[in-house]
Amino acid sequence: MSQAVSKALQFMDKKDLECSICLSRFHQPKTLKCMHTYCLQCIQKWVETHGKMKCPTCGQEHNLTRYDLKELTSNTMIIQLLEYVRKTEDQKPSKCTCCDINQPEYHCQTCQLYLCGAPCIKQHKRVPSTKDHPLYTLDKKEQEGSSDEQNKCKVHCKNSLEFYCSTCNKSACKQCEHILYCHKKQHKMIPMSTAVIEFNSDANEVVKVAHEIKNKLTKKLEFITRNKSEIDSQINLCRTAIGIQEQKLMEKVAEKSKELMSDVEEIYKEEKEDIDSILQDIDSKMTQVNNLLASINTIMNKPEEKEVLESQQKNLKAVRDTVHRTDFYRPVQKSKKKRITPRFIPSTRLDELINTEGIGKIITADNAYKVDNDDEAGISNITVGSTYKVAKDDQVITVTKGQPFVVKVTSKAVSDTSRLGATLRKASGEELATEIKYQGNGEYKITGRCNVEGDWQMKITFGVTQINGSPVNIKVESLGLVHTIGNIPKYKEHSKKAKVSGVILDTDGCILVSSYSKDILKFNQSGVYVAKRQVRQNVHVNEMHQIGDGHMVYSDDLGHCVVMCDDKFQEIRSFGKGILECPNGLTVNRETSILYVVDRGAHCVFKFNVDDGRLLGKFGSEGSKFGQMNDPSDVTLTKEGYVIVADCDNNRIQMFNEKEKFKEILIGCGKKDGKVWGPCGVTIDMDENIIISSNHKLQLFDKNGVFIKRIDHEDDGLDIPCGITVISNRPRRVAVANHEANNIKIFNY
Repeated sequence: MSQAVSKALQFMDKKDLECSICLSRFHQPKTLKCMHTYCLQCIQKWVETHGKMKCPTCGQEHNLTRYDLKELTSNTMIIQLLEYVRKTEDQKPSKCTCCDINQPEYHCQTCQLYLCGAPCIKQHKRVPSTKDHPLYTLDKKEQEGSSDEQNKCKVHCKNSLEFYCSTCNKSACKQCEHILYCHKKQHKMIPMSTAVIEFNSDANEVVKVAHEIKNKLTKKLEFITRNKSEIDSQINLCRTAIGIQEQKLMEKVAEKSKELMSDVEEIYKEEKEDIDSILQDIDSKMTQVNNLLASINTIMNKPEEKEVLESQQKNLKAVRDTVHRTDFYRPVQKSKKKRITPRFIPSTRLDELINTEGIGKIITADNAYKVDNDDEAGISNITVGSTYKVAKDDQVITVTKGQPFVVKVTSKAVSDTSRLGATLRKASGEELATEIKYQGNGEYKITGRCNVEGDWQMKITFGVTQINGSPVNIKVESLGLVHTIGNIPKYKEHSKKAKVSGVILDTDGCILVSSYSKDILKFNQSGVYVAKRQVRQNVHVNEMHQIGDGHMVYSDDLGHCVVMCDDKFQEIRSFGKGILECPNGLTVNRETSILYVVDRGAHCVFKFNVDDGRLLGKFGSEGSKFGQMNDPSDVTLTKEGYVIVADCDNNRIQMFNEKEKFKEILIGCGKKDGKVWGPCGVTIDMDENIIISSNHKLQLFDKNGVFIKRIDHEDDGLDIPCGITVISNRPRRVAVANHEANNIKIFNY
């Protein structure tokens, strides 16, 4: 047995040896030009019944004559595997070769041993000299009975079923009696092989629909699970935020109470000083009066003390005048105002706010945001014109027809969505509605969409007053082809015959074009040639990718590696020398510093560390099963870190999760819109939509692989478009390296 067949045994599935038309093991396996294999008899029956062969796997049609059938290539690998399986099953003993107790479950092709499941197979895998031997899993069903028995007549057991009556829904051999009855009644009789093919075709369609429904249900389940997780997380955040707000309010109340207490103590201190001064004055005058009384008492009955009495009389009169002139309810020397009596007045505004607003409010995402920003004295009275304004970058915008856009408005005043209004108007008088949402922190987002090309204005008002920056001027451009950049060889010095392969957006908004040479051409978005840059000698730049900080990586078709360079195109480091065979599309995860490179020769995706060039691993292998690849051409990443691969020769787009495990076939095979045929380029725009260039068209899908629209028109001249890049979000614009036509196409979408 050949080494290739021996290696294939390690990965072989029983269904790999079954024809997908008759669902039985291959008999004379023949391979079509689309590289799918079927029984020769099944292909003949299909051609006889339908006139031409349509591949049940990929849908490609083949015009085959009876002479073409003889020239079909035999699948040598499957023939050798079938021979090995037949021989192995026929010679299978009833007992394990090693323990001679259990039934054999595996066959080692190298040792020619039949081994049971345990412990013999474990011992075989544990021994260093035998652990890597290819093993074949024996099929118990084949031992118990051949699949051919299913095709035998139940009445005439040795006869094969040859006829099927679709009227009676019965199968029969030549000797069955009811065949004559069906012929007499002119029932619809067809060969059994044709009936099997038609039935299996219908069954495959049912299975396909079932899988599609299952995939949709799986996606919905994932969405609901993710949504529930987000709700639970948000609920916990709300609980924490309420506790924080409660604590803040309690601290604020305590602080204000402390301030009131301080005010009371300050008033008490001032009043105490005034009262003490008054008491001191009264006490002084009281002492004077008492002294006068005492002095008069000593001279009573003494007329000779008349002079003393007159003197005391004058002193008493002076005291009396002073007492009459003095208001003992105000300070003697300081104050000229009335006496202050402190009195606490509770805040009714606080009661009102607590009863109406509490300490905040809970809202859901589908409600209009409305948050009151009250200060201590109530709602601030600030002029609208100076507090509501349109963001500077949003005062003049350009979008494509039907493209949703957002205008940001900021405010320092009270958040009041109910009084903020916005209307889209065209010069012709047409008006459209908008949606306004409050985002928090004084920021609003106004969403609009214009379905008619031309000049529009968005008038934004608060009440009846226009805010700063209103009206917003909006230019709506048409969809489809905008520019074609041709004459590529005219601007090149090296490898002039080589055709365009890659296109990316430069840091200054211009477009960089590569074409299997060391020349990198630069154009502005209007298609005007700007400059030419050259990398080092002996380089053929294929695909490119910007990684930030002025650095770029590109795949070198000549050196079979990937190169990182600075903004002067000077090499910093290289990746994969001696490892990569045919590097093509590439991308970088900036968060994890992982470089992903698809290799068309190795039929897989390699991973490297961007910072030091280390090989981190690879995923994928040659083939058409889930997770396998055949001539992959490009790779990109989602915001979640999922890897999307353009599986070119398998005519599909595959998605792998953040751990590089196969997740799903995102977009399937087909030439109709919504399917891909020979996808060469894939990228994701700012709205997480997926853009794919395949064969002769450019298509837009959402992040779940749901078809949105075709971007190009059949007459736009796309011919094997490959590298693609989004060059603008407003308007939404994409540039495509149109390989066979050797030009760059720029589309609005």
